[in-house]
Amino acid sequence: AGHCARDYLQGYRGYLHVDGYAGYNLTEATLVGCFAHARRKFIEAQRAQVKGKTGKADWAINHIRKLYRIETDIKDKSPAEKQVQRRAKAKPLVDQLKAWLDKSALHVPPKSAVGKAIAYNLCQWEKLERYLEDGHLRIDNNRAERAIKPFVIGRNYDHFDIMQTSFIYCFFSAISLSLMST
Repeated sequence: AGHCARDYLQGYRGYLHVDGYAGYNLTEATLVGCFAHARRKFIEAQRAQVKGKTGKADWAINHIRKLYRIETDIKDKSPAEKQVQRRAKAKPLVDQLKAWLDKSALHVPPKSAVGKAIAYNLCQWEKLERYLEDGHLRIDNNRAERAIKPFVIGRNYDHFDIMQTSFIYCFFSAISLSLMST
């Protein structure tokens, strides 16, 4: 199925915001991860925790929340200023998160909900931190996902629907990023 994304995006070499779908790795695009997906994995792990207890999932969610707070603070800045602010404020937090993920991966059972969240984040890490490189990029792909939501609500998700959704998602992401770079 990954060849579909590769074929559809053949020749595209710009940025592409993506979720964890491995098929995007076959494209020539520069992949940008989604911290909303990264956070969502920890939210799922948090739900699996014993009620009333805090743990690693809570730490990760709170840390990612700090990154989003920075994005809120700089949303009206120019791309150049966003990049400067991200380097000064978000990069140290991103580096802390990476160190925490690396350390936690050694101590958390990989098949636990938190272990799976940590593994997802580590596998996506290069893509996740890429938003720091360019002030035009976003911390997540929520905007593109909201754009395609009307097309997929209420449908039965069989393989064809998932592939169709992936194509629509790629299409809107490519358009959005193309418009941002012009």
